[in-house]
Amino acid sequence: MVDEDEVMELVDQLRFNFPEEMKQANWTMQEQQRLISEAHSEAARIMARANERAEQSVKESEIVRRAEREAQQGLREARVRSEQIIREAEVYALEQLQQLEAHLARTLGTVKRGVEALQSSTAGAAPPAAEEERAQQPEEQAEQARY
Repeated sequence: MVDEDEVMELVDQLRFNFPEEMKQANWTMQEQQRLISEAHSEAARIMARANERAEQSVKESEIVRRAEREAQQGLREARVRSEQIIREAEVYALEQLQQLEAHLARTLGTVKRGVEALQSSTAGAAPPAAEEERAQQPEEQAEQARY
């Protein structure tokens, strides 16, 4: 059946070659583990860079949103302030016009009293030409008032 010498020779060859094949298998497994480890490290670096970029993008977006909010707030404050300035200017203009109106009313009263005083003092002594002039004065004043 089986030759004992031949079997022993095969066993010797197996013993001799087996450690080499084991070494080769061991090296292959170590190389596989090294490659997997490098791939994990590279993946971790890529993820870290992606996270940093995402965080930077979020920060930039937040900065833009904050700048937009501040700009809107500035515009609202400017509108409120401009409306306040307009109201204050209108109040001031009204006060000035009311003061002018009061001053003109006093001046007109003074002028009327002066005219009345002159009319009463010169009523009997005025020559006919002066009376004609006085009669024309209201017409001229009315004419000037239209302009």
